[in-house]
Amino acid sequence: MENLLSIVHGNIEQTLKNSYATTTGLALTIDDNGNPKNFNEVGKQLLSYNNSIDAVQLVPGGVIKYTYPLKGNEAAMNYNILTSPLHKDAALKAIQIRKMYYVGPVELQQGGLGIVGRLPVYKKEKFWGFSAVVIRFSTFMQAAGISTTKDNRFFFELSKINPDTKVEKFFLNEDINFKSKAYKSISIPEGDWKLYIVEKNGNALLMQFFPVFFLTFIVSILSGFFVNMILRRPYELENLVKIQTERIIKNELLFKSLFEHAGLGITHTDSVNGTFIEANEKFCAQIGYSHHEIKIMDYMMITHLDDLESDLKQMERLRNGEIEGFSLEKRYFHKNGSIIWVNITVSPLWSKGEKPTSHMTIVEDITKRKQAEKELLQSRQKIESLINSVDGIVWEGYPDKPGVTFVSKKCEDILGYSAEEWINDDNFWYDHIHPDDREWVMQFSKECAEQKRPHIWEYRMINREGNILWMRDIVSVFIEDDDSFKFRGILIDISKTKQFEIDLNNSLQLVTEQNKRLMDFSHIVSHNLRSHTSNIDSLTNLIEESDDEAEKKELIGLLKKVSETLNETMDNLNEVVSIQTEINHSTEWLNLRENIVKTEAILSNQIVKKEAKIINSIDNSVRIKYNAAYLESILLNLISNALRYAHPERNPVIELTCYEENNYLVLSVKDNGIGIDLNKNKNKLFGMYKTFTDNPESKGIGLFITKNQIDTMQGKIEVESELNIGTTFKVFFKR
Repeated sequence: MENLLSIVHGNIEQTLKNSYATTTGLALTIDDNGNPKNFNEVGKQLLSYNNSIDAVQLVPGGVIKYTYPLKGNEAAMNYNILTSPLHKDAALKAIQIRKMYYVGPVELQQGGLGIVGRLPVYKKEKFWGFSAVVIRFSTFMQAAGISTTKDNRFFFELSKINPDTKVEKFFLNEDINFKSKAYKSISIPEGDWKLYIVEKNGNALLMQFFPVFFLTFIVSILSGFFVNMILRRPYELENLVKIQTERIIKNELLFKSLFEHAGLGITHTDSVNGTFIEANEKFCAQIGYSHHEIKIMDYMMITHLDDLESDLKQMERLRNGEIEGFSLEKRYFHKNGSIIWVNITVSPLWSKGEKPTSHMTIVEDITKRKQAEKELLQSRQKIESLINSVDGIVWEGYPDKPGVTFVSKKCEDILGYSAEEWINDDNFWYDHIHPDDREWVMQFSKECAEQKRPHIWEYRMINREGNILWMRDIVSVFIEDDDSFKFRGILIDISKTKQFEIDLNNSLQLVTEQNKRLMDFSHIVSHNLRSHTSNIDSLTNLIEESDDEAEKKELIGLLKKVSETLNETMDNLNEVVSIQTEINHSTEWLNLRENIVKTEAILSNQIVKKEAKIINSIDNSVRIKYNAAYLESILLNLISNALRYAHPERNPVIELTCYEENNYLVLSVKDNGIGIDLNKNKNKLFGMYKTFTDNPESKGIGLFITKNQIDTMQGKIEVESELNIGTTFKVFFKR
């Protein structure tokens, strides 16, 4: 039983090795672009060397696209094994262990029962698909020798444990309740199978316990039987050796053909000392040495020193059984002194637990790819250097995905954040847009994305220090395909330009306001001076025409009054001109309460005379940066007006308070005087020489000057009033 089981197991192992060699040879027909070369010719040649395989397949991406022979296997074409319930788990396991793995026996897509072996293929370190062999179950049984072994004493059974149900399934339709009988078993890990040989008659061993008088008869029968077996055994063994020898010869021819004509370099190397045992023509061409020269060299001699340490470490792990093989990108020295880049795949030629002997190395020349990668890297570095020299943040991102895919290093100079901080935070852009701009910016961005529209826009962002920056975003659209596009933009800091625009607009507004004031002032001057000069001219004519000395004296007195009025008007006009034309107004920190007290002292006679009550609620800590003369004038005008226009039926009460409003300190001066009819006089309240009462002290110049002084200091004045109730003036001092 042990011998027969060993022979059948050896046959199966040989079939699996043939299958591995076949799939490896088939995989070598795939070029760097993933396209098979001469598939049918190579497939035909491989099957001619191995009659234990019924078909070969290439399965890119898990879909069967190439089959030889195609006849009889048409139903399997375009079949996706990665979605098939029967094949998915086995295919994924092959990918996981990165080795050849067999599924079956299973029902084949093309009909019948069979075994499929799949070798995962990788190109440029990426999974390409499978190189596969299809072995019909009848072919497998014949190649294993199970169907040809004639021995009535034993039967064979093949089983596999279902990975989901953990139930052992048997495939040879023999007695599955044989565990009570004598049997031997062996595991076949390539397909997770278990092969049994079972004694058909479970009670044979009890024959020795028959009565003694049958012993002689039984011994003679057994002796004859064993003699017969002994005589037959050499013949059977000779046949088995012959079959195995033929298979070995065929496999050697197959290996030699693959070894010599492969499109990749292949070496057979001593795993202990690293010397080359054999190398194919392709490898010799790759490094420039002849076969004779290579056989006296080792791989360390041609390996670049910077790569040697990692190569030796991997070989040490391979010899220690820590790994079952490895792939590595490294550099070789060509005979002419140049350096070539290669990708090597190393597979041991000893079984697990055995002493390391030698290994096979598949060598792929990747020099051109490495050079292309180097040139691409240099090109990227140049582009990045150029991008980083742009005076703005260059960015790129998809409108339908959060965050950005690229940000230039200028981000750190402008916003204070690194490019990595922006890229790693999907909400960075949204979070750093000024809160007042977020809503319209996001809406506008959404509209541009829907229309695939390039755009230029300006909005505010917040940098790391919390400062507000004005940014101009110049955005273009890059179409990748019909369904995908992305935005590319340059964010330029235009804060200085914006500030210049603001200053320019303020200057323009100031000039416009001053021009308006000058125009108004020119009309006032023209009207007032014309009135005075007309009076002077009339009086002069009357004086010249009068012969009466008394009349002349009276006219001269009138002329003197007109002259005094003209002089007063000129003083008023000069004061207004001084306010409107002074560019740099000296300012200092002033205590508001103390200035109000000072004004009270100036107006003390009027306050006593009017029996007025001044309520100064301003805290002593309130200070404003203002022109001292202007503040004195404003307070004097407002408080004196409150006294002048007091209600005749009650003593005046003047309340002074202050409070903060936006960026202003607001001074409120409230009285209980006669009030102003704002419906009639609001628009001319602060006009020059505009009066609204019959009070002989009214000249219409105080509020005009006060308004000009406040405007000059970039403040404003507002009024609330009701007839016979009182008036409140609010002066807004800019902080």
